[in-house]
Amino acid sequence: MVEHIVRFADRAEPIAVRAGTLLIEAARRLGLDIQQPCGGQGRCGRCAVRVESGLVRRRSVLRLSAADVEAGYALACQTVVEGDVSVVVPPVEQIERRLTTDHIAPEIVAPNGYDAAQAQTISRALLRLSPPLISDQTDDWARLCTSLRR
Repeated sequence: MVEHIVRFADRAEPIAVRAGTLLIEAARRLGLDIQQPCGGQGRCGRCAVRVESGLVRRRSVLRLSAADVEAGYALACQTVVEGDVSVVVPPVEQIERRLTTDHIAPEIVAPNGYDAAQAQTISRALLRLSPPLISDQTDDWARLCTSLRR
């Protein structure tokens, strides 16, 4: 398997990784702590790093703007090493969520004539169940069904 050298700007020693390794894994192996609150799913943008030079493949840039990608930013959890790479990890206090504004959910509006009282298949009911007693060996399910019938 082909190995590539990954250099992180704040670390003196580089690390050799196999082709196809994620940048976040290379950072972990060097002891670098890069936050990823989303668990590495590429949804939060908190693991943004800047690729100074080298060959990488970005699996997802959903949370980065076109300007960020042009400036060399990549999500460490979504970026695959495909050549020798030099990476800068911004300080935690400088990393901002890099969420693009064109990926927002549309406003949801109920259709005209929608009546929630008739259209909903779920309704709320206030129930008062008799407490379980030693003298009454009725199980919980039966007590619930009896209360619902009332």
